[in-house]
Amino acid sequence: MTTALPPRATGDAPVGARLLYRSDHALVYERRFYSDDPLATQEFDGETGWAEFVLSLRPPDPEHLTCPRTLRSDVRYLHHHLIVRLAPEYLRRLLAPDAERVLPDLQPFVRGEAALPQTLYLLVNNPLLHGVVESLLTPPPVGSLRLFYEGKLRELVAFLCFSEPEVVAAHDDARLRTALEYLQSHLSDPDALQKVSERLCVSPRQCQRLFRVAMGCSPSEYLTELRLRRAATLLVSTNLSVSEIALEVGYLSLSHFSRVFRERFGKTPRAFRQNPTLSVDELQMK
Repeated sequence: MTTALPPRATGDAPVGARLLYRSDHALVYERRFYSDDPLATQEFDGETGWAEFVLSLRPPDPEHLTCPRTLRSDVRYLHHHLIVRLAPEYLRRLLAPDAERVLPDLQPFVRGEAALPQTLYLLVNNPLLHGVVESLLTPPPVGSLRLFYEGKLRELVAFLCFSEPEVVAAHDDARLRTALEYLQSHLSDPDALQKVSERLCVSPRQCQRLFRVAMGCSPSEYLTELRLRRAATLLVSTNLSVSEIALEVGYLSLSHFSRVFRERFGKTPRAFRQNPTLSVDELQMK
């Protein structure tokens, strides 16, 4: 039996936790608490013996590099985690077909020779992983939350349990930085996508390959995400009209902008301005 709860459901989660998804092989919840909270050690009442991934969503404090495993009693700071628990056999089934590419420390577990460490603490410092985590925290309006979360959990495992391939050559890395900087500084240019290939002195096909390999998306998808995040930031931080914001981020058609914005954030630009679902900090591309 699989149960997908609405994004804001709390279920029987502990204080400071928000239950996102629960099934017979997975449990996902968000948790916030301060280091001096007397309930900080309270755990979700779930299955024991499951593999637990604790993803720290707060940038590490320079004075607390081992956060969240080490606490200093003289400093009060906020913990913000996405916690994913997976049944060991379910995780093993996901990893087994690609066992040779699994992280070395996990290969004995995949082969059935050792148990998986019960809790793995991780920082979300990969921009693509950040996108997956953000989707888990704020899922779009879809017909089946169960299918959505199951797909995202598989993406999460693909990021967390495998060695990151070194596939971008040095000259491609430099080109990518140039492309990203150009797109970020030319959001208002409707032709920015066409011009970025010229800027790099490569064909559109080569530009597509560069983004697909390094970013996991096309230049068009990346630029759209940049524009929509910038638009959302302007909606909550300025008094510009929706039409002005659409032009500011490169959309000449207000109706097209509104449609794309709603597909991304689940509400119209005006509704987002009245009740934003993400803060300005959360809208920044990492």
